[in-house]
Amino acid sequence: MRLHTGHYRVNLFDVDAFGDLSSTALLRFLQQTASDASAAVGYDVEWYERHGTLWVIRRTVVEVIQPARYRDRLAIATWVSDIRRVRSQREYEVRQSDGDALIARGWTDWVYIDIARGRPIQAPREMCRALMPEGVVVQPREPRLVGTSPATAFRADRRVEFAELDSVAHVNNANYARYIEQDLWDALGAAGWSIDPTANRERLRLQRHDLEYFESAQYGDRLQSTTWVTDHRDDSFTCEHLLTRDSARILHARSDWRWDGGEMPARLSRALDALC
Repeated sequence: MRLHTGHYRVNLFDVDAFGDLSSTALLRFLQQTASDASAAVGYDVEWYERHGTLWVIRRTVVEVIQPARYRDRLAIATWVSDIRRVRSQREYEVRQSDGDALIARGWTDWVYIDIARGRPIQAPREMCRALMPEGVVVQPREPRLVGTSPATAFRADRRVEFAELDSVAHVNNANYARYIEQDLWDALGAAGWSIDPTANRERLRLQRHDLEYFESAQYGDRLQSTTWVTDHRDDSFTCEHLLTRDSARILHARSDWRWDGGEMPARLSRALDALC
């Protein structure tokens, strides 16, 4: 495999109220590393602009092993593990530069797009060879996310703001993590438990995000969100999220969370039960 490593410093604006590297910032680091890895083998942003193509994210999975904090220096290794006709899967491993502790790992499934036609096209052979010089490999894909929201699901609406767009005028993929996390806090709040941004020890910690994208959201879109709990355990739970625009799916996501710091509060447990 062709390995590329990007190096980052966790800045103050990358951490959340608890002082941890936010999932949105982490996903942006992964995106930047992927772009830099493509540029390193001859396919930079300007190449894609000249050829009227780009890679768009179809799905992202990230597992958080332990939090990164302000001033931490991270080394993000990435490599392409699979290429098939119009799609490519890229793997990531995030470690502390000092000490080599594993922070996170994950993968993204990318689709190669002809911008003018708005349709997937086959990636050029020379690009495939540059990304996987030892030979192109095709691997099985994980099953698509499926699930139907119950009547007890929490529902809300939001408007896409200009600041949430990226350089191709779509909501940046990393921002969807912020969307679904806020929807979870709102859902739990409506069910009787509110997050405490000042908590130091006992709090919820993200373990895993699985975000599957179907359509892009643009400036001014009105999006409808649905959030529900699918598995409530003693100290952890799984929730699902559906984001739509006029009934068309934009995003389906699944997230795993763990209560860190003792027994899960009874109010939180009851709120989770109410969302099942």
